[in-house]
This record gives sequence, structure tokens and C-alpha cells, in this order.
Amino acid sequence: MIVTDSYCSKCKLQSDKRMKCSNCETVIYCSKKCQKDHWAVHKPICRVDNPDEVWGIRILSNNAAAKAVYPSHYFRHELIGDTNHAIFTKGERCPVTKRIGIPLIIYSTGVCERRATGLNEIAVKLRVEATDGFAPDIWQHQPGECLVIREDRKRLTQELLETVYGFISHLMSYPILDEGWAPWNGLLNPSVWQMYAKKYYEEQEVAGRESFGRFSPLVD
Repeated sequence: MIVTDSYCSKCKLQSDKRMKCSNCETVIYCSKKCQKDHWAVHKPICRVDNPDEVWGIRILSNNAAAKAVYPSHYFRHELIGDTNHAIFTKGERCPVTKRIGIPLIIYSTGVCERRATGLNEIAVKLRVEATDGFAPDIWQHQPGECLVIREDRKRLTQELLETVYGFISHLMSYPILDEGWAPWNGLLNPSVWQMYAKKYYEEQEVAGRESFGRFSPLVD
């Protein structure tokens, strides 16, 4: 059995030291340096675990024209402490992310309450179907701000959500409807996703984004 809580949250390497964050005790580090380097990522969600709470990310309204900033520019950490929050009853599963091992649930007031509130390209792509790469029609018309959580209730980081969005965007270049090409949904598996995520994390680290680094499916 793999003990995931023996892996450092920053370098993602296994360690026997298991230094926990003294404030929340929800993350493990192998050294003081890794803890310091990871603080910018961990600080917004540094809170003791509560079974009645789940960390999600709010995706602000955005559109395809805004390419000068990283997708995470539109992300905000949000703690959901209300067990009756609409995301638990009206939120929709993201089929593609479930196929790759990241089970996301997304909630939009614009969609669920039938109130048009603004464009959100990121949310639309997260909600595409695994069969044809298209989001349900209602999601393509101003879903506005959306809230995303992991169905397994693990803490969702901005880095991981950005990478998932990038992965789906990358797959959009596949000739889904052209004859002779293998079925698009054959790409929707953990192996393809993990290779993409590994490369993306490395590229972002090289680009100077310190919150990225080594990707590990055991930790991320």
C-alpha cells in the first residue's frame, strides 16, 4: 500500500521526516526549505480540516480574448462550510476530469438558476462531455462565475485546476469529428493526463512560476 502522507507537498518526494504544517497539520514537508517554498501555495488554504467543510475554487467570469494572463488569474480559493450549499445538490460532474482521475463538480448560478451572468470559457471547457468534446448548450451561454470542488473532497489547488483546464484545451485541437482518426475519448485516461501534467508543471517552473514544480499524482 502506498502511504501518500509520506510525500512532501513541495518536492513530491517520499520522506521519513514528515514535518507537518504546525498550523493546520494537513500537509507534509521533508525540509524547512520545502515548507518555505510551498508557503505561497499553502497559505490561502492553511486551515485545520473539518469534515463539514470543503475547499473549492471560484472561477471568475472570463473569455477567450483574455490570453495575456494565466488562467489562475481568474481563480479564487473559497471555503464551503455550508453543507446545504447548492453545489452539493445542483452542481454537475465534469465527465472529462472524472475520466482522468480528477473528479470535479462544477456549479454555476447562470446555468442552475437559469440566470445569464457572463462569459466563462474556463468553466465551459471543464464541463465538456467525454463523448464529443462539447459542453451542454446551456453552459455555452453566459454561465458566469462558477464554483468548482473535488468530488473526493480533496483540497483543490489553483495550480492543478489550471493544468486540468490546459489539458482539456490542448485536447480541443484533436480532429474529433474527422474521419480516420481514433476516437477522441481514447485520450481521456490517467496516463495521457499525467504525462501532460508532468510536462506542464515543469514548463511553468522553468518560466519562473515558483508555485509549480514537480507533479505527482499521489500528491496533486
